[in-house]
Amino acid sequence: MGLLVTALYKMRSLRPIIQFRNLQVPVSGAHVSRTVWKHLWKGGYERPEIEAVLALLRPNDRILELGSGIGIVSGVAGKSDPSVTIETYEANPALLPAIEELHRLNELSNIHPKNAVLLPDAVEGDTISFNLHENFTESSIQPVESNHSTEVCVQNFQNIFDSFSPDIMICDIEGGEAQLFMDFYLKGLRALVIELHPNLISRRDIKQVYEVCREANMYPRIDLSERQVEVFERVD
Repeated sequence: MGLLVTALYKMRSLRPIIQFRNLQVPVSGAHVSRTVWKHLWKGGYERPEIEAVLALLRPNDRILELGSGIGIVSGVAGKSDPSVTIETYEANPALLPAIEELHRLNELSNIHPKNAVLLPDAVEGDTISFNLHENFTESSIQPVESNHSTEVCVQNFQNIFDSFSPDIMICDIEGGEAQLFMDFYLKGLRALVIELHPNLISRRDIKQVYEVCREANMYPRIDLSERQVEVFERVD
């Protein structure tokens, strides 16, 4: 299987579009690694996050996504229900053209991508170093093995959260959750789907994620959580 995947990956320019769930996904770009291509081809890319979001989704929901990647998770959600509105933030500026191409190809007008890092104590005009890994899924504001870094605009998380008023938040920011879940209130949020990265953050940082959710009356959905993907939903 490994040799077959490698051969097909090398010939992906002959099949530049993969049908993944309800999306047509461009895969010929240099940003699509062999690992990412394999998971798209086999249908398992970001499966726990996608299945959790689809299970939680309601008509007219507002979704805030932190860590767009190449736009697959929010793309599947936006395509599954055109009534939802999604605001998505990606720190890696090189991925914005890929996200926009995905939206164009799938006629997704209800998703609005932005290039920024959201932090609770950010001041307008601030930037932060974002460490770029050859595999985009491992890039992070945390110290990681990287080829180089780039300065990215920082925006205040609480301001964005309060003005957008999301029903669901998706968070996959490669350890950035340690800085994010510090001092804010998830007012009005119904559900959180977050991938935790215990290889990059401490147990105390993970405890803080749980504390922020508890303060918002959100508790784990064990039936939707899997591996490092934790799902929280408000209990009224």
